[in-house]
Amino acid sequence: MQNLTRENYSEILHDFINKYNLNKTKISKVIGCSSATMERLLNNNSLPSDEMLKQTGLLITLGIEKYRKLTNAEKEKISEILGTLSGGGLGFATLTAIVGELGVVGLSGAGIMSGLAVLGSAVGAGAAVGIAVAAAVPIVAGAAGYGIVKAIKAITSKYKNKSTFIDNKWEIAKIVSIPQ
Repeated sequence: MQNLTRENYSEILHDFINKYNLNKTKISKVIGCSSATMERLLNNNSLPSDEMLKQTGLLITLGIEKYRKLTNAEKEKISEILGTLSGGGLGFATLTAIVGELGVVGLSGAGIMSGLAVLGSAVGAGAAVGIAVAAAVPIVAGAAGYGIVKAIKAITSKYKNKSTFIDNKWEIAKIVSIPQ
């Protein structure tokens, strides 16, 4: 497969969208950019940033279902490994090799039980209570933040998807030269 560059971005992404019967809204949601940004990129009205090249290359390499399951931390880790792109291009072979080398490092069973015992001892009990403490923290935090996040997302998405401003994280304005 050819390298993903600023110049062929629109063509390669159009092929990916058509091959898997997707649409720009679904792609923009999965990547995390506005549909207005994705539309400008697909229509060649703007150019993809290095970050957009990296994330789109990763999306095409993994497929939409595997890409969707990546955490933001995993996406950032891959992006850091790829580093700054020279010349605005991304080789799919390089990306595939990097993704293949990454793994999630886990703790041993003893390490997990030790951590749970420490949590349990904070409230005067053992590992069994540590499980309850460990489970309660994200539930409480999630419940408290859920309403706030939903409200902010609703407000921002209403305006984000209609934006005509270039989002520097995902795109670069095309430079138009005016003949003199």
